[in-house]
Amino acid sequence: MNMRIKILGSASGMPTLGKHGACVWINFADKNILLDCGEGTSKQMLRNKLDKNVIDAIAISHYHPDHVIGLFMVLQMLYLQNRKKSITVYLPEKIDEFEKILNYFYTFPLRCTYELNLALTSEINKDYKQITVIPSDHLHNLKNFIDEYKFSNELLSYSFLVNENGKHFLYTSDIWHTDYFKEYLGYLDLLIIDALHPEAREIISVSSNTKARIILTHGISQELEKIIFSSNDNNKFEVADENLEIHI
Repeated sequence: MNMRIKILGSASGMPTLGKHGACVWINFADKNILLDCGEGTSKQMLRNKLDKNVIDAIAISHYHPDHVIGLFMVLQMLYLQNRKKSITVYLPEKIDEFEKILNYFYTFPLRCTYELNLALTSEINKDYKQITVIPSDHLHNLKNFIDEYKFSNELLSYSFLVNENGKHFLYTSDIWHTDYFKEYLGYLDLLIIDALHPEAREIISVSSNTKARIILTHGISQELEKIIFSSNDNNKFEVADENLEIHI
């Protein structure tokens, strides 16, 4: 067995009854990593026995609340569980600003029972050779707004490609377009793709260019839902199931 993968959270930015905020757990080479950490991740960790010393690292794709807000509860939970093992959290941008937020929330890293290391998401490959981060376009439509009000946001957002023993898994997180990862489609075994933001025709096109198992997460657009479930394409896609563990 090369990789174990479970979608712990598959909801969109709008809270959904019976679903949790964005989070994917991956296990490979005796390492356990969370990709994104949306609302409800701490409860999902408990439900899946991933609490205390199990998780080695957490990687955040971008700073939208539905992908990061659960991180504060996870860090607090690990403190209350008296975790001793160090953990690294990979952040898309502004590490110093994030640490200030932790202090504002009285979640002082200096008082943790464990060593909390903060690093950039773009540098995760230095510690985990199996993971490649791919810059995405999800925040680019905010550039004019950011420039107008002179905010310091860097508009950084990432997808994650995981390669272990010849098996390839891509978690897109949130995206607007699929062009930037098409070069990887030919050898993917599993694709977990944002089914809400990209145009339906783009997602349908992806299915024609890969033999990977395709799982739709982060909700689903009405257009895509109509196309998939009223055509022969419905056997090419699965809607994310937060109870399903995948082995590739």
